Amino acid sequence: MNLPCKISGFLFWVCFLLATSVDATAIRQVSMEEMLQHSELVFEGVVTDKQVLATEQGHPYTEVSFRIIDVIKGEWPQGEIRLSFLGGETAGKKLKVQDMEYPRLGEHGIYFVETLQKRLINPLYGWSQGRFVVLPDDMGHRRIHTADGRPVTDLRFHQTDSEALLSRGTAKGVDVTGQELGREAMQLDGFKDRLRRQLQERE
Repeated sequence: MNLPCKISGFLFWVCFLLATSVDATAIRQVSMEEMLQHSELVFEGVVTDKQVLATEQGHPYTEVSFRIIDVIKGEWPQGEIRLSFLGGETAGKKLKVQDMEYPRLGEHGIYFVETLQKRLINPLYGWSQGRFVVLPDDMGHRRIHTADGRPVTDLRFHQTDSEALLSRGTAKGVDVTGQELGREAMQLDGFKDRLRRQLQERE
């Protein structure tokens, strides 16, 4: 399967809507290179609101609002963006998507948005692979972690290869083992600089 999980706007709303849960198809592990190059928008932001809404047919989805701090790739002139994730519970109706993790209220992070043109089951590229959380260390330095809280100590960029591996939540090229060698998690500004330099090299 050669997909991060790309579902058209139409399928987003009709896929398994009669069921109470959606079993996520296997998510392909992507590389940092692929994720950076093919995401339409990459931004630093803070989650300011999260609410479960319903379509006209009453099917639940979770809308997450972000205050945008910095746009790393793409264009978004507004200071806020709202992204829709399939699933949630409202008006007595519950739709659960297996392996779906919603950004938390107050969360500060870097987000890779696959497309702004249509709704997907999960708008982030490669699902949790396209979500990095910023956490302060004991000295107050803002450092980068994966969506499940592992410190990111380095980034490696390379072209996508033909080997199809299933995602475990971390993109290829994201080093989460460096702390074992005494390295600290990357600081926020350094992480963003690496992304921008890589984009410039590919222009």
